[in-house]
Amino acid sequence: MVKKILSIVLWVVTAAALVVLFIFARENYLNTPVKAINLLPASDSGFVRRNELHHEIEKDCSHSKIGTIDMVKIQKNLDANPWIESNAAYIGLDGNLNVSFKEYEPQFRLFDKNGQSAYITNEGIVVPSCKRYTPYVLIASGNFDLQNGANTYALCDTIERDHNILNALYWHKAIKANPFIESCVGQLYCNSKNEFELTVKGLDARVIVGDTCLAADKLKRLEIFIKQRINRPDTQNMKIINLNYKNQIVCTKR
Repeated sequence: MVKKILSIVLWVVTAAALVVLFIFARENYLNTPVKAINLLPASDSGFVRRNELHHEIEKDCSHSKIGTIDMVKIQKNLDANPWIESNAAYIGLDGNLNVSFKEYEPQFRLFDKNGQSAYITNEGIVVPSCKRYTPYVLIASGNFDLQNGANTYALCDTIERDHNILNALYWHKAIKANPFIESCVGQLYCNSKNEFELTVKGLDARVIVGDTCLAADKLKRLEIFIKQRINRPDTQNMKIINLNYKNQIVCTKR
């Protein structure tokens, strides 16, 4: 009986000691200053400049104890960055603040009729342009209406959707799906009739593809046309090459 009581007392004392050690270790950890700020990715490769982001985060936690760091504020600041798609921030047991982030990947740059420009992602996210970074992507211009160019927003979330921008995204995906056409197309243009046109390398003619109906078929016909006729003298005298008709290519001379 005595042994049993002693065993229970020993377990209680051990448990209490562990709790005290845990509380002490936790208090010691929370009162330790942040040692360093680690950012991933480790190099500048896009819109976000690591030194600027590091400076912003450092203002919120420089020489601060781990227990006083406002992680919610840091997270909100990262979420507010228009070029960051997702992010994560945590403080490790080593006392380092680790921040990882993923930038939006622009697929094409769009210039609207008012001169504003923004980038569009594959998911239909409008990302503001940036003076310090210009990715090499397809250009789309013409009859488009962008919202506030300083904000990031999803096309599907807007009250009044600009269907021309959605159609431009559709055309971009169709062009990407045809490697030959992708190598030939220099620009995408939406005219005042909301018809889409392509600027094709080696051709002075306006290449009209119209709406998104049968987009892949239109581009395939254009591919065949370019391969067969690009070097012919009469092709260089064409003013308009219109693919906006089923199973036809209608050409107009200058």
